[in-house]
Amino acid sequence: MTDSKNIIKVGYLLSYDYKFIFNSIKQIYDFSDQIFICYDQDGKTWAGNDFEIPEIVFSEIQKLDHQKKIVFYADTFYVKGVSTIDLDTRQRNMLAKKMGSGGWHLQIDSDEYPVGFDKLAHFLRKQKYLLRNPTKTPVNFFVNFVTLFKQTEEGFFVVAPFTESCFLITNTPEYVNARFPKNNYTLHLDFNNIHQSWARSPEEILQKINNWGHNNDFDTQEFYKRWYELNQENYTEFKNFHPLSPSDWKELIFVPSKNIDEFIINFEKNHHQNYITMPLKLKKRIKLYLKSLG
Repeated sequence: MTDSKNIIKVGYLLSYDYKFIFNSIKQIYDFSDQIFICYDQDGKTWAGNDFEIPEIVFSEIQKLDHQKKIVFYADTFYVKGVSTIDLDTRQRNMLAKKMGSGGWHLQIDSDEYPVGFDKLAHFLRKQKYLLRNPTKTPVNFFVNFVTLFKQTEEGFFVVAPFTESCFLITNTPEYVNARFPKNNYTLHLDFNNIHQSWARSPEEILQKINNWGHNNDFDTQEFYKRWYELNQENYTEFKNFHPLSPSDWKELIFVPSKNIDEFIINFEKNHHQNYITMPLKLKKRIKLYLKSLG
């Protein structure tokens, strides 16, 4: 049953990259109904390594929460002997349960900045009929990743074109591989989600590749070496270079920006988010609507 007060429910996984979450919350706060911030109460990564979130991070987040819509959720998310990707999936399912049934569930990583979120929220509210009985009308929405691959003093190397799919939204929040949903009915929306991703310091990149859910899926040290050597003289040599699905990252472009704030502002100007429509023909939209009534 649809909860008319909680249509847009956003969940974050907060870990060692906690510093990025502030830019993300600023994008979504005014247009979300509930926001859940989930973190390991024992200060453990999925790889079992220790990290610490300074207390000031929580107090600064609370300062942003002028509408009192943020919920903090701490639990034990590291289990010895379980793979990092399985722990990633486990935590997302635990977070989904905490967020509760009903509504559109969006799980956003701390280093993701969904620009133009007001348009996305407006679209999802128009589709709230799909929340009446989601077991009969299960649907996921993928969007576009805008992956920032490396930052220099002059700007950012960015993966182009923005065609890499990012799973973001579901009305049936049960995950089988990180945030990839069990429900396989998926539609793609023309919406951009900026991903800070690899645009971090060398120390932060090493921390990322040693602790994230994909740390056993490819040669992370070799990939790190290539990332480290990337510069404005050789970036055009990077072609089809995604470590898991090469064609997802076709090439790199360079975007001058003093910092991430300037990048986001300029990106919104140059890639203005248009009105979002349901990517289905009328007949299929009507069929979905009728199913929602049953």
